[in-house]
Amino acid sequence: MFVIDTASREPIYTQIEKNIVRYINLGIYEPGEMLPSVRALACRLGINPNTVAKAYKNLEQLGVLYTVPGKGIYVSSRKKDETLAVIRENIISTLADAKNAGVSKEILLEIINELWGDEK
Repeated sequence: MFVIDTASREPIYTQIEKNIVRYINLGIYEPGEMLPSVRALACRLGINPNTVAKAYKNLEQLGVLYTVPGKGIYVSSRKKDETLAVIRENIISTLADAKNAGVSKEILLEIINELWGDEK
């Protein structure tokens, strides 16, 4: 199970969303696989169930997950290209936030290069 950084400035529900998408892309969560219930995941992570519910709801609205009433929440059978489109939307939103906060393009490129281990 993934780990949540409670000291991060990134909201916990966003961390959950990103981890679920990452697990789907890595093949850890397969299409049609049932995810832990809201309460079970909240208990494992030591967070409020409403936070998990928000993450699940957001991913369901994006088509990453789907709910079967009375049964649980499942990974949709969307294609990797569709999941990448969701990731793209998240990146654009984060970059727009950084731009609006006055972060320069150069600093963002430094962060990207640092993440990939590239040199200038």
